[in-house]
Amino acid sequence: MKTLRIQDETHEKLTSLVGELTAQSGKMQTYADAITKMLESSVILPDGLLSEISELIKSGKAVGYTTVTDFVRDAVRRRIEEIKGEEFYVNVPIPREEYELLNRAIEETGAPFKNADDYIRKHIHDKIEEYERFKREVEG
Repeated sequence: MKTLRIQDETHEKLTSLVGELTAQSGKMQTYADAITKMLESSVILPDGLLSEISELIKSGKAVGYTTVTDFVRDAVRRRIEEIKGEEFYVNVPIPREEYELLNRAIEETGAPFKNADDYIRKHIHDKIEEYERFKREVEG
């Protein structure tokens, strides 16, 4: 067994992670378990990319994100949805200002949408349903 010196802040984070792992597994966990979990699930990003994400968050351009971790998780989730999901037919250019303002409006007003993409897709879906009803009425 080896002894490892860590800072108080790191100790607090490890203790928190041990608690989370214990809650998830239902079995007592150790610092070794927490460190192993971190090593197995860690992704190392280049410093430049991390700085870029941090700057986007600080500047308010990455609306809705408070940490780099939140941003990266959402980016990965969106990419997975894109890969698994439907084929995208077109990319509709929307001015960045308007897109970001829509995201901010959704967040601040408590609208029932995750983000601007969710809002746009919902309205497309609703219009298609309306069109399908219209077609049935005309035909029938």
